[in-house]
Amino acid sequence: MKTFLIGIDDTDNDTSPGTGRLARMLSDECARRGLAPLGVTRHQFLVDPAIPYTSHNSGACIAVECENGLKNRDFIYDFIAGICAKGSDPGVCVASVSDVPGSVIEFADRTTREVVTMPEAFGRAKGTSVALHGLGGTCQGIIGALGSVGLRASGENGRFIDLPGLRELSGCVDAAAFDRIGIALEHCDCERVPGVDDHYETLDWVRPRLIGGKTVLPVQWSQDKNAWIPVDRKKNAIS
Repeated sequence: MKTFLIGIDDTDNDTSPGTGRLARMLSDECARRGLAPLGVTRHQFLVDPAIPYTSHNSGACIAVECENGLKNRDFIYDFIAGICAKGSDPGVCVASVSDVPGSVIEFADRTTREVVTMPEAFGRAKGTSVALHGLGGTCQGIIGALGSVGLRASGENGRFIDLPGLRELSGCVDAAAFDRIGIALEHCDCERVPGVDDHYETLDWVRPRLIGGKTVLPVQWSQDKNAWIPVDRKKNAIS
């Protein structure tokens, strides 16, 4: 089995669904075509007045697994071109995770802290097995598309916004509920040792991090909930 990464960015406008939503839709389309979804990650880039972006300057990366390689990639470009918002500047990047070179990972890391350019992005992809395409408008989204693939390939950046079974997690659960869908728990309270009967309050919003190439959910103890709760949670969530 081989793992492929599909990075997308700048697919939306001020009133349309965001790139994360489109990434989840593309992941579903991949599943319908017989590819095995491995989750969608959100990647945050530098927020700077010099960078044009719609809302938060973040891209998304879809990971899929297939047995015989991703021979037909045209459906990916057609899907994004057909669903992206009017006036958007979409970019798409497709690569086998094993073919993402260190130069692309280094470029991706720079997107989180520096202003980078489209020629730089195309230059990093040129001569590699990384496919990088602009699909309309200014094609500015190729920067975030390449950045999303590079950051996902690094194994050290990203938040999962989709994962098989992730959105079914709600309410209060036990540790086994996370284990069943491949989420490792990281207990961040040095004063309390986790017990086998401990409960975990999801707050109906679980977004694990990509750490060390694994899906990890940092949690901390809440006296109010008498349970472990996610460290990453919505701003208005009660802790």
